[in-house]
Amino acid sequence: VFDSTSIRSGLKRASAASKTGGMSEMVFRMIQEADMDTRTAYYKHIVLSGGSSMYPGLPSRLEKDITQFYLDEVLAGDTARLKKFKLRIEDPPRRKHMVFLGGSVLADIMKEREEFWMSKADYDDQGAATLLAKNTQTR
Repeated sequence: VFDSTSIRSGLKRASAASKTGGMSEMVFRMIQEADMDTRTAYYKHIVLSGGSSMYPGLPSRLEKDITQFYLDEVLAGDTARLKKFKLRIEDPPRRKHMVFLGGSVLADIMKEREEFWMSKADYDDQGAATLLAKNTQTR
């Protein structure tokens, strides 16, 4: 049996929404926990990326859900004030590969910065601790 929040498989039941409230609520909560001065900008600049954002209808569902959370929790149901609320969810057509593209651009920009890289030998000897040590030295 499948509904929007749970999947039944034999005797086990998995429900993502029961722990986190779903993606829409997580985005809404993150924005509401940010500094008040930045919230408006965050609502206007939600960008979807990665293969999991390719589900048909995801952008419109997020928009509907986040708007409803805002109406219920921020505006206390005052639909007249909802007209001033600006929400923009960007869903670029190439978003499936945006994470990879962003990583490759960053790697290209940082290719000349020695402190950004570690050798395989260093990683084999010390593991990820080498990366953490390099990161703390550059700050």
